[in-house]
Amino acid sequence: MKRMMFICLALLIAAPAFAADELHGDITLGLRTTLYSGDEKSAKYDEYLDMSNGLFGDLNLLFDTEAYYVGLSLENPGLDDQSYELKVGQFGLGKARFYFDELNHQLSKNALTPATGLGSDYIRIPDVVPPLSDWRRFDYNVKRTVYGSEFTVAPEQSPFYGKASVEQQRHEGKMPWGTTNYSGIELPMPVDYTTDNLMFESGYRSKETTAVLTGGYSQFDNANDLLTTQGNGTGIQEYSTPADNYSYNFGGRLVQRLSKNNLLALKTSYTRNISEADWNDYTTVDSNRKNFDGDVEYLRASGALTTQWLAMLDTRLFYSYVDRNNNSDTYTADNGNTNHLYEYDKNEAGLDVNYRLNSTNKLSAGYEFSYINQNREDADSSMDNLIFAQLKNTSLDWLSTKIRLEYLNRDSDSDYSAATLTGTGEIHKYYTPFDYASQDRYKAKLDFDISPPVEWLNLGLSYAFVYDNYDAAELGVQDDQRHEFYLDTNFELPADIHLNSYAGYEITKSKLKSRQFSSSANPNTAPDSSNFNWNQATTYNFFVFGGSLTVPVAPKLELVFTADTQWTDGNLDFSRPSAAGDPLATVHDADDYYKTQLGTKGIYRVNNALSVTLGYLYEKSNLDDWEYNDYEYDTGSFYYSGAGLDSDYTAHQFYVTTTYKF
Repeated sequence: MKRMMFICLALLIAAPAFAADELHGDITLGLRTTLYSGDEKSAKYDEYLDMSNGLFGDLNLLFDTEAYYVGLSLENPGLDDQSYELKVGQFGLGKARFYFDELNHQLSKNALTPATGLGSDYIRIPDVVPPLSDWRRFDYNVKRTVYGSEFTVAPEQSPFYGKASVEQQRHEGKMPWGTTNYSGIELPMPVDYTTDNLMFESGYRSKETTAVLTGGYSQFDNANDLLTTQGNGTGIQEYSTPADNYSYNFGGRLVQRLSKNNLLALKTSYTRNISEADWNDYTTVDSNRKNFDGDVEYLRASGALTTQWLAMLDTRLFYSYVDRNNNSDTYTADNGNTNHLYEYDKNEAGLDVNYRLNSTNKLSAGYEFSYINQNREDADSSMDNLIFAQLKNTSLDWLSTKIRLEYLNRDSDSDYSAATLTGTGEIHKYYTPFDYASQDRYKAKLDFDISPPVEWLNLGLSYAFVYDNYDAAELGVQDDQRHEFYLDTNFELPADIHLNSYAGYEITKSKLKSRQFSSSANPNTAPDSSNFNWNQATTYNFFVFGGSLTVPVAPKLELVFTADTQWTDGNLDFSRPSAAGDPLATVHDADDYYKTQLGTKGIYRVNNALSVTLGYLYEKSNLDDWEYNDYEYDTGSFYYSGAGLDSDYTAHQFYVTTTYKF
C-alpha cells in the first residue's frame, strides 16, 4: 500500500519531465470540515464515503505516444475510501491494469454491549448482565479492500487474443448478529473474509465470427468459521458462520453471422461450488459425523437468432436453460431434522418482433415462456407466459412518445407431503408464498420527451403502473399495485443561466390475508378468540424533488445551487373480526424516512487550466419507524445493541478545492 503511494508520488514528481503534448491530466486538492447539530453524528452520513475533516483530492495522469501509453489515477489517498489505478499499454499489442480500492462500510456507530472479546471468535457474556451504564461502546463496520491486476494480449495482426486477471478481496470488521443464548442477544459477529479470484479468457475475432473460451477459479476463506459465546450460566454456545468454499467455472460463447441478415449467438457455462465445514473443533456437536461437504453444480446454455427480414422488420428468437444439481451431504440432526438439497431446472424461450410502420412509428411485440421444475414443496413447478407490446412515435419534431403494455400469467403448483400438512402444517393447504404464487401481472408505462419549438426548454414526463393479482391464494398476499409519476425539466435561460429540476411521486399498496389459529387452520371456519383471519393493508408514499441552478455572475465566476428532498410515508393498517378481540392498531410510522440536501458553491476559473471552488453543503436525515420507537436495549427477554439506532443526523460541510488541468 505505502509502496504504491510512493510510486504514484514519484510519477507525479517526474510528470514535468514529459513532453507537454504527451502528458494530459488533472489534479484536485481540497480541504473540508463538517459540523454536526447536537450529538447527531451518524454512520448513515458517511456510510460508504470517508467524509473526515482535512485534506482530500484526486489525480489523473495520462502519458501517451504513438506507440504506448501510461495512465495513473488516485482518489482520496490516505482516506478510508482511497483508490489507485495504473494502466499501461502498447498499441497493437496489449495492455495491463493494476488497481487498489478501499471502502469502509459504516453500519452503525456507538452501539452498546455487555459482552467482551469483541472482534474475536470467542465472545463472553457476563453471568449477570450489568446496568446499561456499564455496557461497552463500539462501532459496526466492515472494511473492504480489493487489489488486483488484469492483462490483455491482442496483437493487431492476429485475430486471436487472451486475457487474464487476478484479484483478492478482504472484508474485516463487525456486523450485527443475533444469537439464541439465554433467549437472545444481539452481538457483533466478527468478519474476517478473504476471497481470491482468478479469471482467464481467450478468443478469436473476425468480421463474421467471434469465439470465446472463459474459465475462472474463486476461493473463499473465513478466519472465524466457528463463533463461540459463553455466559449467563448457560455454558458454551457454538454457531457456524460462512463456511470456507471454492468454485470454478468454464464456458464459451460463439457469435456467428450466418448471412447478411442472420446473426446467431450461443453461450454455455458450467460452475461448481464446493464448501467444506469442519466440525472437529466443535465441543457441543454430539454426532458421529464431524464434517459437512456442500457441492452444487450449475449448467447453463442459451442461444439467440436475430434476423433482419426486411428493412422495416427484424426478429429475435431466443432460448435459455439452467440446471442446478445439488450433490451436498445429507445430514440428520439429533432432533430428527434433515437438510433439504434444493435443485431445479429452468427453461425459457421467446420471440421479439420489431416492425417499423413508417418513418415515425415503430412497433415492438414479444412473447416469453418460462417453466421451472424444482424440489420445493411450496412451489413444485411454475409456468410463466408473458406478452408485451410497445409503440414509439416521433411524428412531431418536438414530441417523442413511447407506450409499453405487458401481461404476465404465472401458474404454480405445490407438492406437499402428507407429513408436512399435519398439525400446524395444515396451514400450507391455504397459504402460498407470494414469490412463487400463481398470479396475473399487468404493467403499463408511458414516456414523453418534449422539446417545444423554443431552444431554452426540454421536458421529460413518465408514468408507470404495475398491478399483481394473487386471488388464487386464500392466504398470503392478495394484490399489490404501484403507480409512478416523474417529471424532469431543463431550462436554458438568458445570460447563460441553466436550471434543471425534477420531481417524482410513487405510491404502493398491497393487501395481505393471514391467519392465527390453535386448532383449525381453515380460513373459512367461524372466528373465535384463538382461531381467526387477520388482514394487513400496506401503503407507501414516496416523494422526491430537487434540481440545480447555475448562474454566471462574472466572466470567470459562476454560482451553483443544488437541492434534493425525498421522503417516504408508510402505513400499516391491521384488521380482524370482533370475535377475535379488540380492534388492531394502525401503524402510521412504518419506515417513514426524510432526507434533504442543500448546497451552494462558487467556482472561480483563474484561467483555462486553474479553478478554485468554495462551497457549503447542508444535509439532514431522519428515520421515524415504529420498530425503533421507545427503543429498549434490555426487553427482559432479549438484549439489543442499538444497531441502526443512529440514523438521524444534521450535517453542515464547508469545503474548498482547487483543480489544475494540463
